[in-house]
Amino acid sequence: MKYSYYRVLGLLIIATSTFFSCSDDEVTSNQPIPEQPEQLTELIAQYNTNISAYQAMMDNKAEIVDYTVDNKGFYKLQLSNQQIVDANAQATEDKDIPILNIDEDGYWNYLLGGTSTVLTDLQGKPAPALSKTGKGVFTPQIALGEDGYWKVSYNGTQWKRLGNNIAPSLAEKAAADFSLYRSVTLDEEANTITLESRAGNGVLKLNTANNATTQAWKKYLMGSDDNVLLDFSYAGYHHGEIAPPDGFSLGYEVMNVQKRMNAKGLTARAALIDILQEKNLTRKNGTNGNNPNARVVIYFPAGEYVLHDEDDNGIREPEAGKTYATDSKGNNTSYSIPITGGHLVIKGDGPDKTKLIMATPNLPGSTEVMYSSPCMLELKHNSDISRMCAVISDAKKGAYTVEVDNATGLNKGDWVCLYLKNNTPELVDKELSPYKVETTMTNIIEKGVQVQDFHQIVAVSGNRVTFKEPIMHEVEACWEWEIHRYPHYEEVGVEDLSFVGQAKDDFKHHGTWEDDGAYKPLNMVRLTNSWMRRVKFTSVSEATSIINSANVSAYDITIDGNRGHSAIRSAGSSRVFIGKVTDRTDGLLIDDRNTREEGVGQYHACGVSKPSMGAVIWRVHWGKDACFESHATQPRATLIDACKGGFMQFRQGGDYDQLPNHLDDLTIWNMYSERSRTASGNSAPSGVFDWWRIGFKGWKFLPPTIVGFHGDPLNFVQEQVKLDESHGTPVEPESLYEAQLERRLGFVPDWLKALK
Repeated sequence: MKYSYYRVLGLLIIATSTFFSCSDDEVTSNQPIPEQPEQLTELIAQYNTNISAYQAMMDNKAEIVDYTVDNKGFYKLQLSNQQIVDANAQATEDKDIPILNIDEDGYWNYLLGGTSTVLTDLQGKPAPALSKTGKGVFTPQIALGEDGYWKVSYNGTQWKRLGNNIAPSLAEKAAADFSLYRSVTLDEEANTITLESRAGNGVLKLNTANNATTQAWKKYLMGSDDNVLLDFSYAGYHHGEIAPPDGFSLGYEVMNVQKRMNAKGLTARAALIDILQEKNLTRKNGTNGNNPNARVVIYFPAGEYVLHDEDDNGIREPEAGKTYATDSKGNNTSYSIPITGGHLVIKGDGPDKTKLIMATPNLPGSTEVMYSSPCMLELKHNSDISRMCAVISDAKKGAYTVEVDNATGLNKGDWVCLYLKNNTPELVDKELSPYKVETTMTNIIEKGVQVQDFHQIVAVSGNRVTFKEPIMHEVEACWEWEIHRYPHYEEVGVEDLSFVGQAKDDFKHHGTWEDDGAYKPLNMVRLTNSWMRRVKFTSVSEATSIINSANVSAYDITIDGNRGHSAIRSAGSSRVFIGKVTDRTDGLLIDDRNTREEGVGQYHACGVSKPSMGAVIWRVHWGKDACFESHATQPRATLIDACKGGFMQFRQGGDYDQLPNHLDDLTIWNMYSERSRTASGNSAPSGVFDWWRIGFKGWKFLPPTIVGFHGDPLNFVQEQVKLDESHGTPVEPESLYEAQLERRLGFVPDWLKALK
C-alpha cells in the first residue's frame, strides 16, 4: 500500500467587514526574545509550526498527505513539506492569545483582546502572507515577552509588540487554546476536510482520500498522543548513517597469521596469540593487554585455522562443589583468547575461504553450569562502568537531554551510561504495570529495576547533557538515576570469514554442557561503533553475544550445520543492529525428538537479553522450530522488523527468577510466521499465543506492539497486547527501521539498501 496524497481543490476566503488598523503602540526591539515560560514552550513552538503550515496551505505551497483524528476530534495533519501540524477546533472566543489569519488580499492580520488588527512588518507596513500580493512574504513567529506582552518576529531576532494589553496567566492553556480554527469538519462521503478560521470568516476546504496506511505509522509520524512507537533509527554502527569501512581500506598495519605460522613454526592459535602479544592486545607475562588505538588488521588468508583443540586445554585443581569435564588427555580446563584493544579488524578472504575452527569443545567451568564453557575469542574491554554524577531532572521517552548535579568530566564526544538500579517496591510495580510482580521474580524484587543505556554526548551546557540518541526509558529523577563512566573500545571489526564448531547432531535444550555451550566462537564486550559482517557460523552452540556494547552492527551472516543453542544476541547493550541473518541449522524438533528436519534453526534465534535497549532485529530469517530470543533480566525496547521464521512459544529463554522475558516497548513489525508443520502444539495451544502466562511461573512479556503480523495463522490474547494492528496483512512501510532512518536522514543509506 502506498500513501494516498491529498490535493488541495480550492480555497474559499470570505471577506470580513471588520475594519483593520495598525497599532501605534507596537514597539520594535533589537533583542532576541527571552526564553519562553516552561508551561508554554511546547505549545508556542507547535503554534508557530501551525501558523507556517496554514500559510503554506493557503498559498498552495503544501498539500495534506495524511491525517489522524483522535476520540476528542483533534486532528494532526501531515503536509507534503514534511510539517506535522495541529488542526484542533476551538469554537469559544479566547481574548488572551493572538489568533492569526490571512485576509482576502493575502495579508496577515490577528485577533487579540476582541479586536482584529492588521499585522505589520518592522516598518509598520501590512505584512504580506501570500505570493499573490507580488511582494516578499513574511512568516510570523509568536512569543511571549518578559514584559508580559505578546510579540511577533519575522526573523527570530527582531520583535514587535502585539496589542496594548499584558497577557494574563496562561499556565492552564492547552493545545486547543492555540488553535487557528473555529471548526474542523471531516466529510468522509465527499472526501473533504473543511477548516474554518477563528480570526475571520476564512474557510479552507481540502481534498482527502481513503487512507489505507497503518495507523501506528501515521501516529508516529505525527507525534500523536497515543503513538506507541519509539524511534529505533539510531541502531547500528555510527547510528546506521554509514557503513563500516573495509578493513584493508583503513591503512592499518596488516598482520598475516599464516605468514607468522610459517615463519615461526607455530600453530594457528599460537601464531594469533604471538601477534596479539606483540601489539599489546592480550595477556603477556601476567599483565593484561590494552591498546585502544591498535590500528592493525589481523589477517587470515584463505585456509583452515584450528584455534582450539585438546592441546590448548590445561589442568587445574577442582574447586569444592564443582564437577569438571575432562578431555581424552585428562585436561579439565579450556581458555579463551582475550583481545583487548580498539581500532582493529579481524579479516579473512571470505566466509567460504577462511575458516577458524574449534576442533574440540571448550570444557565447562562446571558440568552443572551448562553454559560455563569459555568463549574461544573475546573482543573486550576489561573495565566496568563507575558512577560519575546524579541525574536531577526528569526526561520523557524520546528526549535527548538530562540535567545532572555535576557535569565535571562530561565532554562532547564522550560515551556514558545512563544508569538506574533501584528496588523500591513502588518503582517495581510501575515497571511491571499492568501486571503485578510475582514471588518467583526474585531478580527484580531484590536487585530492583535495572537500566543501563549507553549514550554518546553531543553537547554539555552548564549541567545539561545532550545525547546523540533519544532516551528509550522514561527518566524520573526521584528514583536516583545516575550517569556512569563507560570504558570501552571503538572501531573493532570482524569480517569475511567462518567459524566452524562441532555441535552435536542431536541437540537438546539444557541437555548437557555439550548441548548448551561447548562451541562458542566469539563474544564482543564493551565496544562502540563496531561490526561483524560477511561471516558464517557452522555447527556452533552459540554464535555471538554482543555484551555491554553500543551501536554495534552484525549483518550479512549465515548460521548453518547442526542445530545449537543460540544465534546472535544483544546482551545488556544499546542500539545493536542485527540484520540479514539466515539461520537454517538442521536438527531434531524440540517437541518431537523422533523427527529431524532441515532449517529448524538455533533454539534461540537472534534477539536480546539482560538490560538491552533499542536493539533492532532486521530482516532475519530464522528456523521453523524457533523464535526470537528474549532472555529475561530486563531487556526493553526491541524491534523485530520484517523478520521471517517460526513463532514458537518457550524459545525465548530466561530463568524464572529473572523474568519477565521482556519489559516495555517490544515491537514486532511485519513478522512472517513460518511454523514447522510437524512440530507438536507448543507453538500456541489452540492457536492462541499469550504473552503473560497466567498461573505459570514462566513466560512473561509486558504487552507488545504488533503490526502487520502475517503468514502461518496465529492469534494473540488481545488483553495482553498494547496494539495488534493489521493482523494477517503486511503493512507499509515494510520495514520500520528503514522508514524511521529515511525520515531522520532524508534517505535510506546505501549500505542498508544493498542488504535488501
